[in-house]
Amino acid sequence: MSASTTLPEHIQSYTRRSWIDREYIVGGGADKNDVLSRVVGPTNLVKVDIIDRFNLYGASDRKVYYRGHEGEKELLEEIIRDWKSYKFNNLRLTGHSWGGQAVMNIAQNLFVKGVPVKELITLDPVSMFPLARPPAEKWVNVYIRQSIWDNTIGKIPLVNQVVSSVASLPTLLTTNGRSGGYIANIGSQLGHENGAYNYEMDVSHANAGDMYKKALSLLENAPMNPKAIGVR
Repeated sequence: MSASTTLPEHIQSYTRRSWIDREYIVGGGADKNDVLSRVVGPTNLVKVDIIDRFNLYGASDRKVYYRGHEGEKELLEEIIRDWKSYKFNNLRLTGHSWGGQAVMNIAQNLFVKGVPVKELITLDPVSMFPLARPPAEKWVNVYIRQSIWDNTIGKIPLVNQVVSSVASLPTLLTTNGRSGGYIANIGSQLGHENGAYNYEMDVSHANAGDMYKKALSLLENAPMNPKAIGVR
């Protein structure tokens, strides 16, 4: 009888599993192939400002994939399938804007399926219905500086989208507004998240690369297995 057949199943799985780590970087509104991108054209923001800027396709420690938030369901199925096929070891999920909410949803669903998420990174996440409770070994959330508007009316679901869409129109005259700040505002920026290792940055919503760089520097000191997991 071979040694592999005498080992417990959970140990056999790790002896068969690839030692390659995997990271999915998920873009937000108008980033890849959602409805907004078909109207204004895809920005490929996270590919340009994160993957290309930091040469992540050439990373030696992990295999990096670029996805859009609109492919959340397909991405979840892909991860589960590849995990069951032992194609990767540790998993990192990174999401910007609406992609931030997408990776939180995915992390929650992976937990139900028994697929562990080692690191979760959310970059100024945006969501109209922030209902996910994302379990991860470590979770770093970097978000842009919040205004009085964000911390008052901005916390009311649906109402904030209607009011913000009108009140924030003047921001389209600014660089930040045109580069995604307006869409993020009416989409409802989540800001500080319960359970995450949070960090507020004084940058624009479109500065995904700067937020990602900061998130990586924070991972080492982020607490393991955060207790108070949940999104308001």
